[in-house]
Amino acid sequence: MSALIDVNVLVALMHARDRHSRNAVTWVEEATEPGAIAICRVVQMGTLRILTSSAIMREDTLTATEFWGGWDRVVADDRFGQVAEPSTLDPVWRSLTSGLPRGSAGTDAYLAAFAIAGTHRLTTFDQGFRRFPELDLEVLA
Repeated sequence: MSALIDVNVLVALMHARDRHSRNAVTWVEEATEPGAIAICRVVQMGTLRILTSSAIMREDTLTATEFWGGWDRVVADDRFGQVAEPSTLDPVWRSLTSGLPRGSAGTDAYLAAFAIAGTHRLTTFDQGFRRFPELDLEVLA
């Protein structure tokens, strides 16, 4: 089973000054199998948005070119692989979002559904994913 990583893990891996960077790197070092770490398009997009946003990153903001250079280094590592949306995602996503309170059916529910439908473990620094009990979850410290 591969680990689908959340945006916060990829940001930490691509930006050494992120507060979670050391923990993310240590976690990756424990992965030994090719394809052990999965990245979906939404995580890639979210990471690009965060790392190139001066409102978020301030003086650590990357240019898009710098982001793509870091992205190329990540995916050159055979432990990482981009994964396509599972064909069974929609009913799982609908199920997860149907019971959520108004205003909270966002990207977290999508990533949880993606992980469940694709039989991935979701790896994140975000404790909020614990609200999805059917999710195989790994919260990094």
